[in-house]
Formats: sequence, structure tokens, C-alpha cells
Amino acid sequence: MHKTWLILSHEALTTLRSRSFLLALILVPLVSFIILLIAGALQRRNPSPDPITLLTPEKPPIKGVVDLSGLIREIPPAMEGQVRPYPSPEAGLRALQAGEITMLYVVAPDYLSSGKIELYAQEINPFQDARTAYPVDWLISYNLFKDRPALFDRITVSMNLSVERVASEKPPRATNETVAFFVPYGIAMFFYLFILGTSSLLLSSVNTEKQNRVIEILLSSATPSQMMAGKIIGLGLVGLLQMTVWLAAGLWLLQFSSRTFTALQGIQLPPNLLGWGILYFILGYTIFAALMGGIGALAPNLREASQVTSLVILPLIIPLMFLQLLINRPDSALSLVLSLFPFTSPVAMMTRLAAEPVPTWQLGLGAVLQALTAFLVIRVVAGMFRAQNLLSGQPFNLGLFFRALIGKV
Repeated sequence: MHKTWLILSHEALTTLRSRSFLLALILVPLVSFIILLIAGALQRRNPSPDPITLLTPEKPPIKGVVDLSGLIREIPPAMEGQVRPYPSPEAGLRALQAGEITMLYVVAPDYLSSGKIELYAQEINPFQDARTAYPVDWLISYNLFKDRPALFDRITVSMNLSVERVASEKPPRATNETVAFFVPYGIAMFFYLFILGTSSLLLSSVNTEKQNRVIEILLSSATPSQMMAGKIIGLGLVGLLQMTVWLAAGLWLLQFSSRTFTALQGIQLPPNLLGWGILYFILGYTIFAALMGGIGALAPNLREASQVTSLVILPLIIPLMFLQLLINRPDSALSLVLSLFPFTSPVAMMTRLAAEPVPTWQLGLGAVLQALTAFLVIRVVAGMFRAQNLLSGQPFNLGLFFRALIGKV
């Protein structure tokens, strides 16, 4: 136990004294806070315009129209400064090339049956211009239904939608759909990067000591199991410290920024996110750090280890492929399976918890399954931490790794 403690303290103190670690630990929250202060000051200095103004489009530049269908028989005086008719496509294209209009719409002769309108422009915004034919579509509707103003209004004016919230046992999600999606998305990426980054430290540590032949000195005074336990716990504590500081700083910054940015005021995170997040990070880190340690024990260098690293981290990537499902349908069967399967649970469960409250029994069951898996993985990988593996310089391959996992090496 004493030797394990020495290795633990050495790994933790070496990382904590690293300049890069200290800069990342302090500067990331600090820079985020400074950016929010500057953004808040700029917003107060230049307040956002009235929401109604934002929804009202600016007066568009002049657009040309060639009506081959004969439907546009009249252009209202209010639209004369926005649209200019042309007798033929050739005349409209000449005006477009001369810069008299910004774009040209050509209404097909069979518009009523095909709905086809051709758009010509020197520069086209695919996210705006390709999605609307205004004001040509408005002019067609006007000419078709100008004698029936009530019907014309129903066609051109947005619906008057009345929304009422029905009481539910679950707390309401954020009213801003964009915010409601990107907050769980950020939590998912946060846990993915932290678990992957912290567990990769063990792989790097073992390979560096093998390259520097420090591993030979350690093996002369400690057993491979003691060395493995010390490294996993030491680097895990460092990662836990960084994760706790960043997560707490992120939650505080979220509350601080919501006072300045109204779009963030609808964000509601479960109060137990920090506690469950720490627990799931510890369990997830332990599983993947043990696997990374096994790769480091068998691989003679980092280049050889990279062959199987992507396979080991694949379970962490799978929840990222189903983020939309985890966020929009957190109670679905697949979401439940991903959040309970030990190798995908750290990312999937935290994503669900950030999107919507998760039943306590599911959180507890996921933690228990991860704990059992971590125990089994450590028992299996401990067999790789043997002197013959740590000191061997044989090339690494997947077959060797899987044979070692089942105890055949």
C-alpha cells in the first residue's frame, strides 16, 4: 500500500506541477469569464433592437420578374420599389448583368400545375434566397386572391397560434429550442473529452517511462499491480480536480451569463448534475484508463499503441452519434440502453441528465453496472501489467491485446 501511495503521489504531483496543466486549469475558466464580461459590456453599450424590429425584414433590393404564366397582372404601388417586371427573360438577364436588379425570377408558363420559378443571380445565399421566392410568390397570391381579401390574408399572414402549457410531473425544458439542444450537447462533449483525455494520460505515462527505461527502476521496487493502481488513482485524482473546477466554473458562468444574455435565461440544469457527473466521471475514467494502461503495457511505443486506441474509445464515440436521440427522446429504449451500457454510460447518461431529469433508479443502476465493469476490467488488465509485458519490445497487434484480455498471454 505504501508503494502504491508513493506512485500515486508521484503521478499526481508531477502532473499538478506541469505548467501546461496549471495554465489549462486556471486560464480556461478565466478566459471564458473575461469573454463574457466583454460581451456583456458590448451588449449593454449597444443594446439589441426591439424583437419586433428583428422579425421585420429590411426593405429588400430591387428584384426583377418575368411572368410567363400571365398570373401577375397588377403590381401594387407599395411593391413597385421592390420588384420590377420585364417582358422577357433576355431583357431581365440584361438588367441583371447591368446591375439594375439583384436577382431575376422567371415564372414558368405552367406555374399553377408545376409551381416552377427559375432564379437567376450573380450571388446567391443558399440559406435564404433558395428558400423563398418573395416577393414573386406574394404577387402571385395577391393577383389570384385580391378580390377575396380574407382568404388572401389567411394565405399570406402567419397563423395566430395560441400556446398553453399543461402541468406535468417533469420540470419544463428550456423554451429556446436551440439552447435546449446545445446545452446537453456541450455536456456530452465535456464528458467525452475529459474521460478520453484523462485516461490517455495513463497510456502516455506508461509509454514514456518504458521509452526512458524508468519502468525498470519502478519494477525493481514495486509490483506491476501496485504500479497500475498508483497510476490510475493518481492521474484520476488530477483529472477529477480539473473536471470539478471546470464544471463548477461552467455552471457559475452559466448563471452569470444568463443575467446578461436573455437567450440563456431559459436554461435549467438538474441540481444533481455536479454530484452524478463526478461519480460517472470516476467510474468511466477507471474503465477506460485501465484499458489504456493495458495498451501501454503491451505496446513498445505510442505509434504502436495508436493501432488499438481508436477501438478502445469507440464506445465513447457511439453516444455522440446518437446525440439527437439522447436529447430529443431521452426516454426512448435506445437512449436507456446507451445510458445503462457501462462503456457508453458515462457520456450517454450525462447527456440525458442535462436534457431532462432522469429517474434515480436509472442513475443508480448505471453507476452500479459501471462499478462492476471497472472491477472486472481492472482484474483482467492487471494481468497485462507484468514485467515480461512492460519490459518487452515486441511489436503491438490487436491479436496480442485481445489474447491478453482473456488471459492467454
